[in-house]
Amino acid sequence: MKRLLVVDDDPDILRLLKAILEAYQFAVELASNGREALDRVRAMVPDGIFLDLRMPVMDGYEAFDILRREHPGVPIIIITASNTGDVSRHMRARGARGCLVKPFDPQVLRTTLREAFGWTPGGA
Repeated sequence: MKRLLVVDDDPDILRLLKAILEAYQFAVELASNGREALDRVRAMVPDGIFLDLRMPVMDGYEAFDILRREHPGVPIIIITASNTGDVSRHMRARGARGCLVKPFDPQVLRTTLREAFGWTPGGA
């Protein structure tokens, strides 16, 4: 079972993604800011990370840079409320494997899981 870390300061987003990802047979850990995410990753390196960009304590941009440096092989999917496409292009250029725009479409989430993690329905 693949392990994913979901990082967002919005408890509703955390609960929603956890429920969906667990239904898809992923093991899910949660963090509410970049600092907490780094602590979780250092304790247990996940198979992938969903990372919000705007959070307190340590934002996703800073956490992303540290995660890329410390764990370059771990795929990171960005979570953002920005629907301009600029954020997605910028973060993909920096190494992100995908971008989910809030509120996200469940089909886009499925496609992102497939592209970033090689996931297929019925088997994580």
